[in-house]
Amino acid sequence: MDADDSRPQSPAEFIDAGPEVEQFANALDECLSSRLSESDKRERLLNLPRKYHENALKRLDRLRPVRARSNHDDELDTDDVDGTGQSLGETKAVRQLEKEAQTWDLLRRVLPLRHPNAEGTSQLSRLDVVADRLPGHDSGLRSFFQTNSVAKERRAILQWLQSNAASGPDIDDLTRDLQQNADRGDIIAHGWLHTRSSIKLKKSVTGWPHLLDQQSANMSATHTTSSGAPLVTQLDPDATTRQGRKLQPQDEYFERAIWRGCFEHLRRGSSLQTIRDWCQERTEMWRAISMSGMLLSADDSDDDVAADAEPSALALWRRMCFGLARQGGSDDYERAVYGVLSGDILSVEKVARTWDDFLFAHYNALLRTQIDTFILEHCTPGDAANLTRAFPSFDAVQFHSEDAGVDKRLIRFLESQAGIKDDAFDPNKALQASILAREVEDYLYNQGRAMAASPLERVQGRKYFTLEQHDGLRIVSHVYVLMALLEDLESRNLTFPRTVESPERRASEQNILAQYAGFLRRAGLQELIPVYCSILEVPRRYEVLSENLIMEPTTERRIELLNLMKRANIDGAQFVKTQATLLYNSIAQDSAKTFEAKTSFRIIEEGPPTPRFGRKIKADFFGEDPEHIEDAHEKLILALEWLMNVDETWPEVLSFGTKVYKFFLRHVHLCAARALMNRVPYSGVLRDLGVDEESHEVAFESVDFWNNLLEQSGIGGTTPEQVLADARNFRELEALVKALDSIESCGAFAAVETEYDHDHQRRPLQRKQTATNSKRRVHRSQRDFWSQIGDCIKTTKETMELLLKGWLLSGIQGAYFLSPRAFTERGFPMLTQNDDDDDAGGDEELRELRQAYLPETVLAYISALHYAGTGLTREWLLESMHLASLVTERQSDLQDTFVEAKRVRELLEAFTACSRALAVATGEKRGTAGTGGKKMREMGWSRDLWSVKS
Repeated sequence: MDADDSRPQSPAEFIDAGPEVEQFANALDECLSSRLSESDKRERLLNLPRKYHENALKRLDRLRPVRARSNHDDELDTDDVDGTGQSLGETKAVRQLEKEAQTWDLLRRVLPLRHPNAEGTSQLSRLDVVADRLPGHDSGLRSFFQTNSVAKERRAILQWLQSNAASGPDIDDLTRDLQQNADRGDIIAHGWLHTRSSIKLKKSVTGWPHLLDQQSANMSATHTTSSGAPLVTQLDPDATTRQGRKLQPQDEYFERAIWRGCFEHLRRGSSLQTIRDWCQERTEMWRAISMSGMLLSADDSDDDVAADAEPSALALWRRMCFGLARQGGSDDYERAVYGVLSGDILSVEKVARTWDDFLFAHYNALLRTQIDTFILEHCTPGDAANLTRAFPSFDAVQFHSEDAGVDKRLIRFLESQAGIKDDAFDPNKALQASILAREVEDYLYNQGRAMAASPLERVQGRKYFTLEQHDGLRIVSHVYVLMALLEDLESRNLTFPRTVESPERRASEQNILAQYAGFLRRAGLQELIPVYCSILEVPRRYEVLSENLIMEPTTERRIELLNLMKRANIDGAQFVKTQATLLYNSIAQDSAKTFEAKTSFRIIEEGPPTPRFGRKIKADFFGEDPEHIEDAHEKLILALEWLMNVDETWPEVLSFGTKVYKFFLRHVHLCAARALMNRVPYSGVLRDLGVDEESHEVAFESVDFWNNLLEQSGIGGTTPEQVLADARNFRELEALVKALDSIESCGAFAAVETEYDHDHQRRPLQRKQTATNSKRRVHRSQRDFWSQIGDCIKTTKETMELLLKGWLLSGIQGAYFLSPRAFTERGFPMLTQNDDDDDAGGDEELRELRQAYLPETVLAYISALHYAGTGLTREWLLESMHLASLVTERQSDLQDTFVEAKRVRELLEAFTACSRALAVATGEKRGTAGTGGKKMREMGWSRDLWSVKS
């Protein structure tokens, strides 16, 4: 069983889970209905990440702050508040939610592609339709994406990365510092204002009406920027590159801000219309036109491909962009813009900051290389040859050595980069990376290992969620559920089964759900646990259920959970059986070879009998704290209560209850045995079956009686003979505990009386009136006291009846004894067995219990009769004489027991003490009923027979 503790949570242990926990469970529950067809179930499973993604976005909208309208708010930061006015805790929660939304977004995009429907198709993006517009070609990019699954998945991943970036800060916020350094106030349009002013000023000073570069040769020396660098003489976009000159420093900041904005639009997958509007606002429309060849926007806009572009023009456009990315431009962001459009990696990596940015650079390059290859195939052979020979381009496919392992190698490469290593090892990003690299199974395996290991043994711990990261635990649990269910659906349709996963890997992966179930328990959401446990394999399913539900204290709650299990297609009867067995094995197997009762069960004090008490019964021999029960023992009792809550497992209550009684008594766990007696009484089992114990007492020894009950319940897998044997053993072991409980009460009364007498003798009586009042109170108290003793000794006599004739002998002699093999056939997993158990014989453990308990219990009973006889009425001493006659009968089974225990002398001494007390007893001691004169008259007894007259 797992190490997760299933004890009731303390207030400090309780977890305040958010509403998303129940929302996630409800969404999952809708996918697990047994009434769904495989196709419907598959559709719902693939739709599950979309629901989780929408859930995360809604929570994010509620938590994420409204962006500050003024940048002055950033100046108010303190140690506890970030620039948005949020506390650091809130900021951390927002970031975690953003990462969670990204994970579900990635899964909702790639899972339908990796798990296509029966026809092998999946929904096409609008980009596929746009491809028809490649002139002169019927198939276009649509057929390319339909037939090239790798390119289609890369397109989905690229859109995912673009969407992630779109949730970042506003582009105007990112360029604000650059815009301020441009020294133009709030003006974002009209190009290079400072450079234009310098050129106009130069012309006005020299009176030159033509281009400045046509002036005198020494013009270059005098026409400079404010920092002394040569200033451009023309204002066209290529002037700085063509002339090798600079802009005024303010305009260089403006230019950098514009290119930064253009790059961010490409990075975020903005549509062409969005880019046009942004550039037009800045009167820089030429930039939008230069980027319009093939944007590959995030929303599959139908303007991704230029409407009238020929394939050769698109191929040439890509190569021109590559040339600008590697050799042109005056700023890294300008080169990065053309790097994105051409599918270059180096120029884009120069401005990359995060793991997502680097990933975008590589996936963008791979996809554009694949599209370029497809476009060249639709060019004429001559055009294609001329283009590839005259104009270089970056081949990302060749760079990555395209094969099935390219995604894995890319992820490993990014993990090795010092600047983003911490980002790559964030558990959320590591999970996303495993999805990209198709290594989810490996990630889940190591995640399960990390959760099961001690902190010092964590496997690359910072790469995986910890148990304290509850949101991460929820995410990875649902990823495991999703992957496991999809895998199960696909395996059903395979002609040849896939390679069987090792038990170790499966167990490690299932640790995740086991820990999530523990989280749900600590959050007080036990009703959600069956949904998740239904995904686990047997017997792990029942182990996790037991660990987290065993401590449910009420019948109503247990029945509610059993109904939820049924709804989740979990066999409730098999659960309660397996739970009982697992708990018994985990608790009892370590002590199977020990038998403490043989040496430690002693409930009467040493020494000879006294005239008043006989041999005194030890006070509180059950334990000083009668309510204390070890957690492990409590679970065994609860397991029996769970068995009682399932109609068809009542025979197992008797058979397993006998096992538990034997365990408790073997190791002298008397408080636990008493709790079992009170909470799972034999009469309660019969009552649940509609049987009155008193009216059917004789029928209990009838095989037909139990056979009828089995037939009425529709239970098979056992025999009425076996149920009779279980019932007899259960009842007789319960009788022992009842007798011991009553005897302990008698011993407690004797101890109280002794303590009171000692205190009363020492109490000083200062005034006669005070003594008289005290005497009245004592008399009144004594009447109640002895009345309780009378009730107690009557109960003791009743409970001892089953012990005085053939107690446990049927089981010892092998009558219908349940063998280990038969126990397993009843639906229980293999129980730990004692070496003395024998299929062909009786129960040796019962024989040992009889020898350990019966002599001591009978001797204690005699002491109780002695105490009641000297304190209440001589009739209880007469009862001890009747007991003596039972022992000496020819057919008595008590003789051999005392002989084998070598305690005959003690027995004789106890009876002798009772006979002496009876001989000197005179009349009634208390006003309480005795044992019943009718019985004594029937037996020919008389009180006067034992009277010794002076």
